[in-house]
Amino acid sequence: MQQSKIEFRKVRDFGGILNVTFEYIKINFKLLVKANLFISAPSLLLAGVFMGIYQSSMFSLSADSTLELIGIPFVISMFFTFISYLLITVVTYSHLINYKNSDNGIFNLEDVWRVVKQNFLPVTLTIIGYIIFIVLGFVFLIIPGIYLSIAMSIIFIVRLEENLSFFDAVRRCTKLISGHWWFTFGVLFVVSMIQGFLTYALYMPSYFVMIFVSFTGINSESSGLERFLYILTAIISSFAVLLYMISIIATTFQYYNLVERKEAPGLLEQIDQIK
Repeated sequence: MQQSKIEFRKVRDFGGILNVTFEYIKINFKLLVKANLFISAPSLLLAGVFMGIYQSSMFSLSADSTLELIGIPFVISMFFTFISYLLITVVTYSHLINYKNSDNGIFNLEDVWRVVKQNFLPVTLTIIGYIIFIVLGFVFLIIPGIYLSIAMSIIFIVRLEENLSFFDAVRRCTKLISGHWWFTFGVLFVVSMIQGFLTYALYMPSYFVMIFVSFTGINSESSGLERFLYILTAIISSFAVLLYMISIIATTFQYYNLVERKEAPGLLEQIDQIK
């Protein structure tokens, strides 16, 4: 029996946002994960490999070793981690857009890939603009930075759904968030806590390896086992980035919730259908 399609344009309370977020993941888990892995797996693997090299070098090199030897793998790992976040952002939003616009929520990987190609540049530019805005907000005053970070959390779906320029999207975000900042903050805080707990669980193998190496005295100079263990666990840990999709889905439903509360397009559409 096919499940009914989730309604996006709907007023939801705090619990409703959380419930629909995980309901969406449950219904679309297979294609959602498949699409993210298909597109972002190479960068996740590279991020994990270089982080594993960095970690093994950090524990095996002496204090007199040059920082360059261990700094370069770390920088490369951070670069591929950023690329992974970018790709997961594009893929997840593209999945959400496909689902919303599809008949009965039925679409495939090719449909997601088509929308990813359309959205890649706008999302990339939005991320750059978002980072600049938040950094400037924190540089001048901490409170504006905090306010903007929450207000602009919906900027990606605003740009993609309403086809606005970056600065028009910023104004749109502040308008929608007005009067609902604490509500949005609460949603993001709880989702971040859940996401953080799951991330910690995926990082546990790395912690176990550190303890194992410390107690057994394995030395990477005499054996490649230590480096292999660090790289393997770092790769596993790098896939925790996939959990970022939870925040993306939650902010998307919060966007539609705010639009419905302020403008009620979904309700007006239902009235037109009745007429």
